[in-house]
Amino acid sequence: MDIEDIQSPRDYLIYSKEEVHHYSPAIGKLLDLSTSYVYDAEKAYAAGKINAVWSRASGWEIPLAYASDIIPVAYSEMGRLSDLESVTIAEDYYQFPQETCSMVKCTVGQWHKRRGTGIKRIIGASVACEPYNLAWELMRKEDYDVHAIDVVYRAPGVKGERLEQLVQFLIEQIYETAQWLTGSKEINEDKLKIEILRKNRLIAKVRKVLELRLKHPYYMRSLPSIYLLTGLNTYFGKPAEYEAVLDDLIRELATAPVNQRDLDKVIPLVWVGSAGQEFGIYEAIDQAGGALLGFRGYPFNNYDETLPPVEALARHVLGNQEAGASIYVQKVIEQELKKVKARGLVLYGYLGCSYGSVAREMWRDYFHKKGFPSINIEGTFQVGPPTGQILTRIRAFVEMLA
Repeated sequence: MDIEDIQSPRDYLIYSKEEVHHYSPAIGKLLDLSTSYVYDAEKAYAAGKINAVWSRASGWEIPLAYASDIIPVAYSEMGRLSDLESVTIAEDYYQFPQETCSMVKCTVGQWHKRRGTGIKRIIGASVACEPYNLAWELMRKEDYDVHAIDVVYRAPGVKGERLEQLVQFLIEQIYETAQWLTGSKEINEDKLKIEILRKNRLIAKVRKVLELRLKHPYYMRSLPSIYLLTGLNTYFGKPAEYEAVLDDLIRELATAPVNQRDLDKVIPLVWVGSAGQEFGIYEAIDQAGGALLGFRGYPFNNYDETLPPVEALARHVLGNQEAGASIYVQKVIEQELKKVKARGLVLYGYLGCSYGSVAREMWRDYFHKKGFPSINIEGTFQVGPPTGQILTRIRAFVEMLA
């Protein structure tokens, strides 16, 4: 397949696997896991082989679900399955305003098309955003079983007694979610401990992959690098297979010869935002000589393995750099910029997401005052090629840094 033949995100995945990364079996397997995630989970669920719920892409309920023998299926992965029809359903049938976040509209449209069949349970988060809160209420009326978590955030400077109150509140939420998942507040702590150990083990392996990429910036290009990290959240419903991919990637990168020419010409970048569905943006970055080597969602804190599993889960959430005000994320970005010696910062979000727009503008202003170049771009959640304007802007930005 040639780049000119690409018409959809699926085409980009095939192109990335067969043309760009033909030399890497591990990257091919990673892209296969991402592509088949939702389809395989729904197929196995329909056949009665697994129990499954629609879940957030990176919520604390994911290790809890796995410990309960339930597969979490991230509804953010439905972007590649969405099209104009999904958006139209949300706008016409459910009366979402046109300016509503495209991610919410696509998700609602996809759930609407799955009414009466497939996975019927949804985990939401009450403070995600108002459009999603509305979406979950609408899905309840469509006979979906919806459980909305009261998410706890830790404001800057919160510690001591107040922090302990937040921990206890979150522990209560964990037990309530377990009851919704299984019908009982009793949690199999041995299985949850296994999931915590697995998460720490996989975090270490992803760290190793990212460390090795600094010596091989073009071995694993932008698109699979994004899905390396999204896989760390959900394992694409196949934990053992995802871990095997990480082991293979580490072996490939550790034995690949260092190309000094690549190190001399690479333009290191930090990506801050969601996994965009407009894969042409990643291709534009690659063609301009850029490499996404740092990410907002990284580094992740490890779970404290010395604590009881439920408490470890709660304290991990409240100790994570992303569990609170955007200033925490700002610090993570600064760490990433220094670690990968980045020359530029790419801020990406979905059209219509007002919360994300405010945060990105805050970060853009902060780093602009520090004299660090950045670009703030917005894309759509549903399938479709990025606009020519976006591609022109991203190419010009990366080339400016050369």
